[in-house]
Amino acid sequence: MDGIIPIHNFTEDNEDSESFKLIALESRTGYDTSIPHRHNYYEIFLFEKGGGEHEIDFNSILIKDRSIHFVSPGQVHKVKREPESYGRLILFSRNFFYSNSLKKNSLFDIPFLNNNFSEPIINLNEPDYALILGIIDNMETEHEHEQEHHKEAIQSYLNLLLLNCKRLFDKKLDDHDLYNKTYQEFRCLLENEFEKSRQVSDYARRLGITAKQLSILTKKTTGKTAMEMIHDRIILEAKRLLKYSDYSIKEIAFFLNFDDPSHFGKFFRSKEDLTPKEYRIGTES
Repeated sequence: MDGIIPIHNFTEDNEDSESFKLIALESRTGYDTSIPHRHNYYEIFLFEKGGGEHEIDFNSILIKDRSIHFVSPGQVHKVKREPESYGRLILFSRNFFYSNSLKKNSLFDIPFLNNNFSEPIINLNEPDYALILGIIDNMETEHEHEQEHHKEAIQSYLNLLLLNCKRLFDKKLDDHDLYNKTYQEFRCLLENEFEKSRQVSDYARRLGITAKQLSILTKKTTGKTAMEMIHDRIILEAKRLLKYSDYSIKEIAFFLNFDDPSHFGKFFRSKEDLTPKEYRIGTES
């Protein structure tokens, strides 16, 4: 596997982050997207013509006509497009998005980003597709012509694109409490701190509420307690590294802040009914 999945977190931009890029899917070069990989920036795939599969964090999703898929920093994914499929791909960093004076961490207010949903996709009807395509066309024009203030224009179109996608995604949700401000702050904290902090009380203290109040909130919002959400996030990262990297189980355990690999093994088995080694062997078959 050659360590293709880096063993570091993806909570901040770095020198490898794409500031902004908009390209045709069929023209992409540089590496094989059908091999599992992850990035330090956001990706938006607009599939105009479908065909093939897109795997995002262990969930295989059929690529349909007029669909839009979102991949967040740190998510492991691979794309196997059929030869006749085509579309656009937008890449952007946090710094690019926030440099237009937008509220810090507002990307966490968008439900299909940052590990909030197992299938961060929207299948579009024809009117919605036309709306989304028009925004992307305008963005592409600004990107190609590089007129005065083109960066600010692209940022505005990007924000408009995400806001319209959020409206469309809202229709899929039964519980709009997902946009509760405290819940979103918890999700942001969890994404940044899950390797280091496993105590509900740590998160609750930083949010200015009690641990019980936080668990009531997450239970109402997702059906899971805060502790279950913390454990789920640790397990997700462990599974990413066990399946898609060749780092030793000991290295993965220490990265996830377990003081002993045996403690990591017991924790993993309690959640997955498999040891880390058994899980790794099973995913190689």
